[in-house]
Amino acid sequence: MLVCLAAGIVCTAGACAPDEGEKVQITAAAETPSARPTAEPEPLPAPTPPEHPREVKKGTRGSDVQALKERLKQLGYYLSDEAMDAYGDRTAVAVSEFQRLSGLEQTGEADAQTCAMLFSENAARCPAFSTLAPTVNMTFEELAGDDGLRDHPKGYPAPDTYYIIVDIRHQVVMVYTKDENGEYTLPVRYMLCSTGLGNSTPKGVFEMGAYRVRFSKFVRDGRYGQYWSQIRKAIYFHTFLYSERDASTYIEETYLELGNKASHGCVRLTVPDARWIWYNIGYGTKCEIREGSDDDTATAMIREQLVLAKPPAERVQLTPGEMPSTDNWSIEDVNIEIPYVQGSQS
Repeated sequence: MLVCLAAGIVCTAGACAPDEGEKVQITAAAETPSARPTAEPEPLPAPTPPEHPREVKKGTRGSDVQALKERLKQLGYYLSDEAMDAYGDRTAVAVSEFQRLSGLEQTGEADAQTCAMLFSENAARCPAFSTLAPTVNMTFEELAGDDGLRDHPKGYPAPDTYYIIVDIRHQVVMVYTKDENGEYTLPVRYMLCSTGLGNSTPKGVFEMGAYRVRFSKFVRDGRYGQYWSQIRKAIYFHTFLYSERDASTYIEETYLELGNKASHGCVRLTVPDARWIWYNIGYGTKCEIREGSDDDTATAMIREQLVLAKPPAERVQLTPGEMPSTDNWSIEDVNIEIPYVQGSQS
């Protein structure tokens, strides 16, 4: 852009427009220039920002990819340590999540429509990870404590409300509910877990059983767990372990094992996560336990963000009923559609 500045002419009265035919005498004094204030330069307009990328394809590199990823990060989408100028699997996951939140088809490719929405003023921000994994912001006392409640749930949502996935490779439990098309694509809760050593955790799709135990002992070794929710037969979701029926006897080693295979086949969780399942997952709900894959970038990215508080250096007293509560739901929120029925382990 060319910028032109116009120079002004300063005239004294009667000197710039003489009458026609009048002689004008130029004196030495007239040749002396009068003092003039120095004109302030006009500010240059700000440069027009470059247009956003029109379309960016997976597998490409360069400045368009970097602009795309900087915008995703600005909106809170997790990209981990992937190179900023490379459109890899992690970028595709972030783009897919943006598309989901924007009501677009989840392709993971930043097509023209996706780019236009991503760089718009009303682009969908990514909710904080803690909305789906509230345990990442909890203290150890909340993750290990005892709420003191011993009554069984009054009932549960309908069995088709949720779909559970236990991923053994990444040691993650993911719960989904239905989208507008009736598909289980909407995430509800992410949990760090410990599945069984070797192949002791069965794989397949199971319907959750009706047998529930609040704070009970393992016949095998005499240790205890809270919030037992039956998956099938003697396989349960429950907390990590305690040496007695007292939360203050937490076995720190079993807490630190969360995120790794450690159990005899059950799926261990933190107290808030096991408690959420105890109250929200009705019998008949489908639970898929899968081996998982190293190539599953989306689940790997969830796992990376599931970081829990470390146990304190000195043991803490965990009194029943005095457990902190910062979770994002309450018992009163549960939509009861089927009554509680205590089944059996067989």
